Amino acid sequence: MQTIHVTSERDIPVFAEPEILVVGGGAAGIAAAYCAARRGHQVLLAERAYCLGGTATSGLVGPFMTSSDPDGKRQIIRGFFRELVDRLKAAGGALEPMSLENCDAHTSWHLYGHHNVTPFNAETLKFEAEAMCLEQNVRLLYGVQATEVKKSEDGKRIDGVVFAAKEGFIYIRAKMVIDCTGDGDIAFLAGCPMMKGEEKDGEMQAAGLFFSLDGIDEAVFQKRYQTLGWESMRYEKEISEAVANGEYPIPRRRLGLYKADDNTWRANITRIPDVDGTKSEDLTKIMVEGRKQIRAILKFLRKYVKGCEKVHLIHSAEFPGIRETRRIKGDFVMQGKSIHESEIFPDAILLLSNSVDFHRGLVGNYQPCRGIYSLPYRLLLPSGADNLLAAGRCVSCDREVLAAIRVMPPCFGMGQAAGNAAALALDTGRTPASIDTAELQRRLRAEDVVLELA
Repeated sequence: MQTIHVTSERDIPVFAEPEILVVGGGAAGIAAAYCAARRGHQVLLAERAYCLGGTATSGLVGPFMTSSDPDGKRQIIRGFFRELVDRLKAAGGALEPMSLENCDAHTSWHLYGHHNVTPFNAETLKFEAEAMCLEQNVRLLYGVQATEVKKSEDGKRIDGVVFAAKEGFIYIRAKMVIDCTGDGDIAFLAGCPMMKGEEKDGEMQAAGLFFSLDGIDEAVFQKRYQTLGWESMRYEKEISEAVANGEYPIPRRRLGLYKADDNTWRANITRIPDVDGTKSEDLTKIMVEGRKQIRAILKFLRKYVKGCEKVHLIHSAEFPGIRETRRIKGDFVMQGKSIHESEIFPDAILLLSNSVDFHRGLVGNYQPCRGIYSLPYRLLLPSGADNLLAAGRCVSCDREVLAAIRVMPPCFGMGQAAGNAAALALDTGRTPASIDTAELQRRLRAEDVVLELA
C-alpha cells in the first residue's frame, strides 16, 4: 500500500479536560461512565454514533442474554444492569428477565443457556441510558472517532486522546481513560500489547447484521415446538431444502428468531465470515452483504416457514454485529479452563454463567455453561499505560473466554467495575493496577453487585 505524508500547521484545540474519559458508549461504556460519575468525578463519554447503546441500539442486538445462575433461580448479574432493566421496565421497554425460562418465543426456543434473557426496546434504551448518564452529570459527546493517543514523555501514561469530530480534530485531556470501544481502539493506539482473533491465522468469529421483523404467527411456531420439540425450531430441514433449491445463500444453517418486548421479532440469522471488524472495507462488506442476506432470508421465511407467510421487515441494523476483534494482552490473560472449572478469583468483580458461543462454520460451536464462574479485576488492566482501563469484549482473555463474556450483561458488569476502579484510583492517588481490590469489591457490593456464590 502506498503512503503519503500529510502535514498540518494547525494546533489541535483542547476540547475538554475531564477527570475520566470513557471512549465508547455501548453496554460497558454506559455503565463505566454512570458509575464513575456517581462516585463524584467529572466524566466525559465519547461515542462515534449519535446515541448510546452500541450494538443494543444501533446494532439491534437483542435480547440481553442470561443474567442468572444456570438453574434460573437467582439473578447473579445485578448492579448497574439491574438498575437499567428496572428503568426500562418502568418505561414500558423491557420484560423481567427472572420471569422468562428456556424454550419460549423470547429465547428462540433454545433449551440451553437462554433462560432469563431480557427482551428490551432499543428506542427505550436510547432514551433511558442517556437520561441516566445526564442525571449523573456525565458529559456526552456524539459523532467522534478516536484517531490518536498522546502519551506522557516517559510513555507510561495517556495524556489525552485525539478525535475526528465534525469541526475537525479535537483533543480531550484526562487523568484516567477507560477503553470501552469493543475493538480496544484506545489501547491499540496507545501501543499496548494486543491480541486479535486466532493467533495462528487471524481467524475471528463471523460477523452478522441483526434485523427486526413482524408478521410471524406465533401460534403456528408454538404448535410446532410442542409437536416436534425445541430442536425443530432451528428449521434446519427447511433450510436444507432451500439450499438444495439454490434459495438460501446464507452460510449459517439455523434460524434465530427472538420475540421482543413489543411482540415484534429480532432476527439473528445472517452470517458474514472472514472479515476484520477493525477495517473499514470489511465493515462495509458486512453491511452490504448483510442486507443482501436479509432479503434472501425474508424470501425464505415467506416460502418455506409456516407462520411466516406474511412476514415483513421493520428495520435493519445501522451498525454491523462484530463478535471478535482485538483484545488487550495484560499481565494476566484469563483462560477458558477458568470457566469450565467454575473458578472464583480473589479479585472477582462479577459472577456469571454465560455459555461459550463460537460463531463460525455453518452451525457454530455452542458449549452450555453448567456452573457459575467469575471475572477477575486483572482482566481490565492493559499493559503499557498506567492510567488506562478496558471493559467489554476487548479485555484480557483468550478466545474461549471472549466467546462467553462478549454478550451484554457481562459487559455492563465489567463497565461498572471499570468505572468504580477509575474513581477509586483518583480518590486514592493510585494507578488502576495498584488500587485496593478489596475496597473495589466493597464498593461494588454496595452497588448490588453479586460477588458471593450464596
